[in-house]
Amino acid sequence: MSSKEDILSRIREAKKIEGLVVEPTPDPVKFIKNANENNDLLSEFKTRVAENRAFVIECDKSEIEEKINEIIKKEEVKNLLYPVNLPIDVEKVDISTKFAFDNEIENFKERLFEYDFSIIQARMGVSSHGVFCVASSKEQPRLLSLTPKVCVVLLKKENMTKSMSGALNQIKEEDGRFPTNIIFISGPSRTADIELITVLGVHGSQIVYVILY
Repeated sequence: MSSKEDILSRIREAKKIEGLVVEPTPDPVKFIKNANENNDLLSEFKTRVAENRAFVIECDKSEIEEKINEIIKKEEVKNLLYPVNLPIDVEKVDISTKFAFDNEIENFKERLFEYDFSIIQARMGVSSHGVFCVASSKEQPRLLSLTPKVCVVLLKKENMTKSMSGALNQIKEEDGRFPTNIIFISGPSRTADIELITVLGVHGSQIVYVILY
């Protein structure tokens, strides 16, 4: 019997002991400072995602394209990379070049870093951390949030949960299983050297907008 099998066997035997009570693991969100003081998940999410250095925009669904065009003008981006299943009319997006991610990356990987702007759809927002959850898929791969300089994230206001574990549980319940790749994004990528000087946009988007609709 291997060490792993021996450990699992001991656990199974321990569970058979009469009167043994196994306490459920508490959600780690309870240990986050001030995390339980605000029951308004949307308000808490907006506060924390702004603290994570992302820009937050609220609007109706009918206004999304208008807000995106304002971002394009402000950031002076030229080339859009996007998944085909976005809840917007891409024809209304005013940008020089548009490329729908609908074929194998091998067919255009040489030009991948030419695209300085992307739009992605998030599944959930986590209010306690100010992060959003993106289920990576063949239609919306992870690189859409990594390679462009500016990334716009679309998120439904009602898709809010308190904790990261809550987001995972809800996605699993909705899909019947976990996606092959789940990403939690807090805003622009960053790092800090030994002097603790934060630098944004090191291994991902330098500028992130979250559009709540």
